[in-house]
Amino acid sequence: MVRGISKQTLRDTKAIKRYLRELPAALLGVDSSESIEILGMTPGSYNLNFHVKINKKEFIFRMNIEQQSGLLNQIEYEFRILNFLADHSIAPRAFHFDAGREYFKFDILIEEYLQGPPLSLEEIDLSKVAKLLTKLHALNPVGMQFVTWHDPLADTYELARNDLIGYKAKKTANRKIINLASELLAEAAPVVAARNSLFQPDSLNHTDVAFDNFILTPEGLRLIDWEKPRMDDRSYDLSCFLSEPAQLWCSPIVLDSEKRKNFLRDYARFSSHDLDLILEKVTIREPLVSLHWILWGATKLCDLNERRTAPELIQAHAEKTIRYERIADPANIEKLLDFFQP
Repeated sequence: MVRGISKQTLRDTKAIKRYLRELPAALLGVDSSESIEILGMTPGSYNLNFHVKINKKEFIFRMNIEQQSGLLNQIEYEFRILNFLADHSIAPRAFHFDAGREYFKFDILIEEYLQGPPLSLEEIDLSKVAKLLTKLHALNPVGMQFVTWHDPLADTYELARNDLIGYKAKKTANRKIINLASELLAEAAPVVAARNSLFQPDSLNHTDVAFDNFILTPEGLRLIDWEKPRMDDRSYDLSCFLSEPAQLWCSPIVLDSEKRKNFLRDYARFSSHDLDLILEKVTIREPLVSLHWILWGATKLCDLNERRTAPELIQAHAEKTIRYERIADPANIEKLLDFFQP
């Protein structure tokens, strides 16, 4: 039943059952932990996610193989975020985290399993996405110690620049991608310098709003994978959602111009923010967010080719090769160059 995993991970499923039986059942909101089933496992880009059923209640048992956020306390950070969001009908509930590594060599997180399919570009209701992001961005995380980008546009530029530095160090890096990315950053630099003050860390952003991180549950739309949320200008989430490379990660098709406009109109209406200002911010920031996605995909391809991928994640990444190739196409950067042309 647990498909596509190593012998070590199969041994881990037995360890998961033992671990869950040792936890206080009340911690997970169940009467007892006698009946435990491992229903399946979905490897992510950085995690192994086990679908677990305990006395008819379903959970995700996550093993954090790599730190996507760069934080040493990645799992604890995600757990705090999910607790903050617990009563807002935005994300799954979190029940437990363990960064002690006494039972497993990786940090773990146990959270609610959300029943339902991910968003589909063919059948998407953009107004529901706009409403959910409006709700998220309207929250006031006062007193919460969240990662903050104090200069959101300049920080986005630095993110992409550092992505390129890391990519250039790969032995199998594509020279065309390097040249095009360098050209894009050179064109973006004066725009970033001139418009940086327009962006402020005014909202809690998810920062990875790819389509397959939205789940259509019976209770409504929810967002999963809260590995790297931060305080940022709301335009990051909007730019990420509208980024063609981010969309290509999930689907071979992308939103057309009319759907993009309708999404931003809905967001402006629900949030009571000025549509022209939103459009201006997204137009400036989206190319840099898209470049980040392209370089991420290109780097993952290099890691596979150079055998640098974590052993626990090799099969998961290999199965996503076509997705990495789709977003790492140099033509995607060529499209972005038009954004900064005078």
